[in-house]
Amino acid sequence: MISPFWAMSGKLLPWWHGITVFIIDASGRMKRSRPTIRMEGVMESKVVKCPHCGGNVNVKSATCPHCGGERRYPADKNRKPMCPRCHVPLNHYAYRNRDLDMCSQCGGVWLDRGEFRDLTREGDVYQSTPVPNGYVRGPIRDPIQYVACIRCGALMNRKNFAKISGVIIDECKPHGIWLDGGELELIRTFIADGGLERAQNKEIEKNRQSLRELAKTAGKVEFTQRMIHFWNPKRWFFTGWR
Repeated sequence: MISPFWAMSGKLLPWWHGITVFIIDASGRMKRSRPTIRMEGVMESKVVKCPHCGGNVNVKSATCPHCGGERRYPADKNRKPMCPRCHVPLNHYAYRNRDLDMCSQCGGVWLDRGEFRDLTREGDVYQSTPVPNGYVRGPIRDPIQYVACIRCGALMNRKNFAKISGVIIDECKPHGIWLDGGELELIRTFIADGGLERAQNKEIEKNRQSLRELAKTAGKVEFTQRMIHFWNPKRWFFTGWR
């Protein structure tokens, strides 16, 4: 579609058609040119090399889309691991053959992404002796307080683990997870009690419901299109009443 930009007499009058510009000068002659289109405010996405496969990865991506490997974000080496709530140095804490950072005052634990992934796997939970069970979801703690990552100092996001557990964790996507005192045991108890399976079933049912609603919407659209086509006078004129 041609979009005209009207101008005063004696000035240029351009029409835009795709990327071609037709310009009428003061003498009335039309010229054709190729304009240079500027995209103000649009920034090219920066890419970096994946340390595992060498593929190009968006700088904001936490994992490589080619090999699935995790990118390592630089942390402040001069930053000492401090409890984000008590502001005291974290101590080393041995837990299931792992050396975790734990606060001696509030019992909070810092887990790097790999540590959190390993300790929240169903296989690792079921290997516990004894296996915790009988999970009871408690009330969400108030008031809401955002805490800083012990690696980079940025404020972390709060999220409900598995969306239905009721355990609100503090997450820094590049570096790791902060769990308040007792939350690690609550998460493992939730997993041992079949919580991940229930969360998956709930997500599947949610997707099914979305598909049903989409099917209903598509059916309504198709019905509307059929009615518009049926009551189109041009169709009657050319094809008759069929």
